[in-house]
Amino acid sequence: MASAVVPRTRAGRPRPPGGAGAGEAPTFSVAPVVDRFTRLLQSQERSPCTVKQYGHIARMFLGYVQKPLENVAPQDLNAFREHLVLERHYSKNSLYTTVRGLTCLFRSFGLATAEQLEAPRRPARLPHYLTEEETHRLFAVVHDNPRDSAILHVLAYCGLRVGELCRLSVEDVDLASNVLHVRSGKGDRDREVIIEEKTRAAIDRYTTERALAGQTAGRLFPVSPVTVERMVRSTAEAALINRRVTPHMLRHTLATTLLSRGCDIRYIQKLLGHASVATTQIYTHVDTQALRDAYSRAKPEY
Repeated sequence: MASAVVPRTRAGRPRPPGGAGAGEAPTFSVAPVVDRFTRLLQSQERSPCTVKQYGHIARMFLGYVQKPLENVAPQDLNAFREHLVLERHYSKNSLYTTVRGLTCLFRSFGLATAEQLEAPRRPARLPHYLTEEETHRLFAVVHDNPRDSAILHVLAYCGLRVGELCRLSVEDVDLASNVLHVRSGKGDRDREVIIEEKTRAAIDRYTTERALAGQTAGRLFPVSPVTVERMVRSTAEAALINRRVTPHMLRHTLATTLLSRGCDIRYIQKLLGHASVATTQIYTHVDTQALRDAYSRAKPEY
């Protein structure tokens, strides 16, 4: 008996159940569902980054299965996950985020289809950070650029995520009290960050320049996260730092430096906006010199 022919796409993979074959017109419109999902996320006051990321996940998934959410079966989700791992070579971190996004998508429409979809355990990698000397070289490169200097100081001394930095408004900066108000950080949590003197001077110089240009309101740094990432990368190259430097690396640098100088980990937790001190504890494994010193003081004499 001849075996059944399995429909396949042009790429050679099995066609998802209910999906359109090669050359066929799609039978399902993705955009209305994604738009509705995006509005639901916005009404829940999710961060712009989460809204964009989950919207992309929903668009990618619906484009793959080509069927309404209420018609999606667990085997469709499993096939999509297999596609991401085997054909798109997703890392565990990317797959984890995708599973979270899919679970949120179905829950938002009152469906439990994705409840049994398991996210992989993410690898616990040690954060990368700069030395104090390397950070000083970054500041030297942007010394004559008030905007970039202010951005780097806020990242390196206040520990903001790049999305938090780009959402700062002029009103969030209280130079009278030397406090920076971070609104709707990760997990929709607000927090206050102390502005130390070098950062205050950098912000003051930048805002003075803005005021002369008639810009006294709105976002403090009217730039996108991508612009900040490119600026940090090009600054690191100009500073002759021969590795990939990101805005988030400056956040790691602050936490590592504070810990090595004896700052209580609970204060670092509050500064970074971590929901749990367990997240902050990863930095205790980073400072090798502190580990050597502690071991030297406590090592047994056999």
